[in-house]
Amino acid sequence: MLAAGGCGDSSTAPTPTGLSISAISPSAGSTKGGTAVSISGSGFSSGATVTIGGLPASVVAVQGSQAITASTPASSAAGPVDVVVTSGGRTATLTRGFMFVAPSGANQPPVITSIRSTGSRTNQPSGFADLDETITLVATVTDVETPASALTYAWSGPGAFSGSGGTVSWRAPAGLSPTPSTVVVALTVTESFTEGMVSHTNSASRTFVIDVHDSQNEILDMGEDFLTLFSRSEVPTDQVLHSFSTTCDGGAGRRSEANDVDKNRRDFTQDFSKFRITRRPPVTFNFGGFCASPNGPRRADACSSFTVHWEVIYRNPPDTGKRGVADGIDYVTAVLEGNRWSLCHSDFRGTVTDLTTGLTRQLIW
Repeated sequence: MLAAGGCGDSSTAPTPTGLSISAISPSAGSTKGGTAVSISGSGFSSGATVTIGGLPASVVAVQGSQAITASTPASSAAGPVDVVVTSGGRTATLTRGFMFVAPSGANQPPVITSIRSTGSRTNQPSGFADLDETITLVATVTDVETPASALTYAWSGPGAFSGSGGTVSWRAPAGLSPTPSTVVVALTVTESFTEGMVSHTNSASRTFVIDVHDSQNEILDMGEDFLTLFSRSEVPTDQVLHSFSTTCDGGAGRRSEANDVDKNRRDFTQDFSKFRITRRPPVTFNFGGFCASPNGPRRADACSSFTVHWEVIYRNPPDTGKRGVADGIDYVTAVLEGNRWSLCHSDFRGTVTDLTTGLTRQLIW
């Protein structure tokens, strides 16, 4: 009796292709790394990794089963090294397949002598920006062997960069918090040169600090805080003036305002429940310039103003107990000192009404 044939235990699946490396091109590169190489062989598959001299290559891309491209790592030592590809759980080695060559040191790296910024406002200090403001960054770079225009510039850091080379535009982050905050941007300048048939690079890096402000709100907040504290008779003079500079205008603004606060405390009791204040944006900026005020031009970097309403009770005879109302505009100047805004002067123009007699007079102080 003949038995019919059936499925046995043998497999007809193809045997996996072996992994091998046949060559790397170029076969020599700088110890600085960054040499673009092509590795040829067989059995390469997606996800393959490459080491050269035991160091991982970067930008590894499998071009097909017979080709991989990569960028060489930096090496601390010159000499021949192994090239290793790992793919699909298998490893192939090209023994002493790549030669690291060290530069002689005769070629000097670039020098970044300075970085400065130019803001969007006249006389704006270097290293200052407001939220979402675009400023210009300018690097001064020298290189003995290579003109600055032939160097490669890489800017990095928070915010957005546009342009190329040693002069670029930088847009400050719009949502940075708190303000002011310190932001650090970095510049790396790279020179490429050939020595002994091998391409090398020299690089130099430098950082630049930018103080990012929300100047509109910072100054308006300080001005409103000052006028609010002024309107509370129980608050000591030094606390009222805590945001005032002691050096702006030789300290004259703070001294004058201290005299005004002291006189107000001596002659009146403020009815804080009746105090009203309204901001009058925008703050205007004139770095190193002047602000208009009822008492004449005030040297300052920024100018702000507020509509205010005060009601007071007179303390001195013969008007003791009388009530008065002041309405008008208070002009508050500010200066940028270091990386902080401070107030400088406060000048009021408005009217004062005696609620007993109904008489109104103009007032500037």
